[in-house]
Amino acid sequence: MHRIGIIHKHSEPRALEATALLVRWLNRRGCEVSVAEEGIPPEYQQLPPCCLTPQDLLPEGQDLVVVLGGDGTFIAASRSVGDRDTPLLGINMGRLGFLTEVPYEEMLVAIEHVLHGRGHLEERMQLEVMVRRENDTPLTCHVLNDAVIHKGRLARMIDFEVSIDNQFVFSSRADGLIVSTPSGSTAYALSAGGPIVHPALEAILLVPICPHALSNRPIVVPGQGTVTIGVVEDGLDRLLTLDGQSGFPLEPGDMVEIRRSPHRLKVIHPPQRNYYAVLRDKLRWGERVGRQPEPLNRTDYGRS
Repeated sequence: MHRIGIIHKHSEPRALEATALLVRWLNRRGCEVSVAEEGIPPEYQQLPPCCLTPQDLLPEGQDLVVVLGGDGTFIAASRSVGDRDTPLLGINMGRLGFLTEVPYEEMLVAIEHVLHGRGHLEERMQLEVMVRRENDTPLTCHVLNDAVIHKGRLARMIDFEVSIDNQFVFSSRADGLIVSTPSGSTAYALSAGGPIVHPALEAILLVPICPHALSNRPIVVPGQGTVTIGVVEDGLDRLLTLDGQSGFPLEPGDMVEIRRSPHRLKVIHPPQRNYYAVLRDKLRWGERVGRQPEPLNRTDYGRS
């Protein structure tokens, strides 16, 4: 890998400092470095020579994009990648960080492994969300984690019906509905009582938010199906939120169709990390009784 892009969390000063450190480190290894220009103050003088590029254009032609921030930054970076094959590597400078799984303290070690071909490439399922509105062109977008239909300003429940491949599944009265990928199973869906689903599975999660009937439980369905959601016309305002970062109001008569996206996101993991280790770390699961955790090789590649 020779061409490296960097996207950092705009509101985190430490992420900007880490960007400058990483650019210097990559420059010493002869890499061509591009940095997303958003969030770089004009007066900032600490950034070494690199190419400043708009974030939406940065993934083009890169061998790897390193994301410095939290899961929100990672999701924004995935949106910039779009249908490109550029892989992402997440460095955690946020809070929990299931997608930005590499601790900042291990950043240089992890990237050194990846640059030498010792990383593990994984493809993550995404969802295509389409809103069909009468006498209007359907709106289509893609999400990595989830699409959420929920109430608007008033704290009132909404009624909706769910079908899969034109087969009626259930109707519900709830605060909303989360439709999630396996990647999103550790996000909003988890806090709403949904299961953790391994990201290698092709599946779609349907998780009602605070349902009126306790019999309305989360359900996991095959990823090949098309989920159709119709909201009852009751005069209430309803919103569709995409990956927790964008969204718009739904109008009476709108139909929301959600299916597996043809675009898969490529994610690179360093060799010392695996999904179960991430769960253990982030959810504070215990180690096996009587077993001492193996120390990581923390050789400081950054001293050269």
